[in-house]
Amino acid sequence: MTAFSIEDAIRLLVSRFPRERWKKPSLFHSIRVGSALYLRWQSEEICLAGLFHDALEDTSITEEELTEKYGEWVAWAVKANSKDLSLPKEDILEDIVRRCVLHSEWALIVKSADILDNFAYYSRRKKEWDTSAEEEIRRCQNIATMILENLPTQYTDSIFAELQYI
Repeated sequence: MTAFSIEDAIRLLVSRFPRERWKKPSLFHSIRVGSALYLRWQSEEICLAGLFHDALEDTSITEEELTEKYGEWVAWAVKANSKDLSLPKEDILEDIVRRCVLHSEWALIVKSADILDNFAYYSRRKKEWDTSAEEEIRRCQNIATMILENLPTQYTDSIFAELQYI
């Protein structure tokens, strides 16, 4: 990896994101997650996984492409953070948390940054009287609870403590 991997990753992400059609601006969410991890002094690999955490679901970027450009670890962490759409809808989020816990502390750090950003985004929306935000806030709270209930004792990053305040 080069010293400019994060900038290259943002360029790739921007070039592959479809027109925004989601309930939140997904491209900016992905950039905020990667940036939040960068500002927390996380490793380059964790920042890259944060930038790409939704890429397999939302873009034409493939797991093979991530592996080739950024390494196996980044691709695996992104895959751990991605939805398995073959599962029943009610099992998908629990499955993501389980896979992140099993993969590594780093994958769970990425998922935690994702949840913290989603919570902040939807909390702001709620203040703007967007009543649809309440459901997303509850989803964030449920995932934060799942992470904290399944958090291995050896996972000690400070980001996990922040989940208690969601």
